[in-house]
Amino acid sequence: MGTLRPEGGIGGIGGIGGIGGIGGIGGIGGIGGIGGIAAEQLPLAGNDPLNASALISARDGIVGKWQQPTTAVAPYSTDDPKNFRLWAPDVRANVLEFELLTRVGFHQPQADVDVCSAFHLEITPAQDALPTAAYKPLIEMKRPTSQVFLEQLGIVANYADLRADRASEILAQIGPMTTLFGAVSFLRPERTRATLELLHAAHRFTFFVEQRLKHGLACRRPQEYSPQIQPMIITPGHGSLPSGHATEAFAFAYVLSSLMKDGNSFYSQWSDQLFRLAARMAINRTVAGVHFPVDSAAGAALGLTLGEYFVTRCKGGGDVAFRRFDGSRFKGDFKWRDMVDVVHGIKDEAASEGGQPYFNRLGASTLNEHQSPLLTWLWSNARVEWQTSRTHRRAAPPRQEA
Repeated sequence: MGTLRPEGGIGGIGGIGGIGGIGGIGGIGGIGGIGGIAAEQLPLAGNDPLNASALISARDGIVGKWQQPTTAVAPYSTDDPKNFRLWAPDVRANVLEFELLTRVGFHQPQADVDVCSAFHLEITPAQDALPTAAYKPLIEMKRPTSQVFLEQLGIVANYADLRADRASEILAQIGPMTTLFGAVSFLRPERTRATLELLHAAHRFTFFVEQRLKHGLACRRPQEYSPQIQPMIITPGHGSLPSGHATEAFAFAYVLSSLMKDGNSFYSQWSDQLFRLAARMAINRTVAGVHFPVDSAAGAALGLTLGEYFVTRCKGGGDVAFRRFDGSRFKGDFKWRDMVDVVHGIKDEAASEGGQPYFNRLGASTLNEHQSPLLTWLWSNARVEWQTSRTHRRAAPPRQEA
């Protein structure tokens, strides 16, 4: 019999096609399944020889003479979100992954090879013809110059002083994010099953977009600039910017914060802790010696943008901002509060002290309403979990001012 393994975090709803462990490569671990969510309270037996033999003999003993059915069973409605509840969790995860990734495009202009962009593919259906499609911009990212990285190397070296204090934390953060974010938001498969599925979809989507941009921007790691950096963990085998941990953590924080507040405004007070955690996870990668502060800033910019995009698609469409991150303008350390206000959302502009904006809003793209009924179905189910989670509790007492 299977057992519930919530500690598996977002890695395991049936394994999701053997991709397990992808997170340890590109960002935060446990992406490879939807861990423990798939385990049922009454699990089915496995497909082993003993059970197969028992099923054969049981059928032979009870089936009787064949009787041809006379009534056909009505088919399921085609492409209906209501059918989602009938499918296995890993199947839903695969469908959602396709739904998200087939609507995102990548571009690197020939005129400026230091820039890479991600776009949303807008599909306009037609009654009796092929649909039309057009790309709408989401984010444009420009990599830092070599001089920017060189100037940040001293910050990376200084952060090494924190390694002994944060070693266990850094190692744990290579694993599933649900362990850490669940300490803030109480994530468990028994009570937040749909939420965990939703976060898994956001996590996988963010991971693949981040990896494509990492490859396109092709930034060197800190240890390639100096032999004295000597990271405390094995350096991942891909580009440095944007930081995968920062991207995934800030997207995770944005989606979870938005969902909890949508379910119950009481949970707005959780947002600050969620974003603080995302920032700490990002900074710990600099402590570990595998990322520059600018990598974290780029990751936060991408994660916030993709988080907003994901939520917009889940809620049926609307405006999503088109933003630009310019690493050549970034100076100093990573300061996450320059980029996001936990009450009002993503800031329109962030600039280093005395410098030009390195992260700013350039415009907005309007997504069609009801563009993804599948995502909307999952969001609605997850939202209910936060609406009902305080039904039988008393309201929190008012805070006493000092």
